Amino acid sequence: MVRTGLLLLLAAACARNAPEPRQSEALERSARMLRQLERLEADLHQGDAETSTYSELVRRHTRTEQMACKVTDEHVLEISRLAAVQEARMQARREERGKKRKVVAMARTRPSRPFARQPN
Repeated sequence: MVRTGLLLLLAAACARNAPEPRQSEALERSARMLRQLERLEADLHQGDAETSTYSELVRRHTRTEQMACKVTDEHVLEISRLAAVQEARMQARREERGKKRKVVAMARTRPSRPFARQPN
């Protein structure tokens, strides 16, 4: 029993005298470095997201630009074709008018002067 009492007394003394955990400089530096690493990792993840977004935008812009060029080329070809057709029609009309004018000009005769003044 004496032993038990001594053990209890010793255990109580150790429990009361246990040193409180103290913050050392090394622990503070370690915590600071961990926070910096977490911020750096968050920045890297954000940078990856921005990079992937930017690359997607570049890819879409390139595709859109190619489609716009193709549409523009087709449009220019169609305009050229229509201009050639219109020019041919205008030339045909000019030739047709020229022929009619000559025919009409040749068909007319100079009017005679039936009402010419008679000398008194």
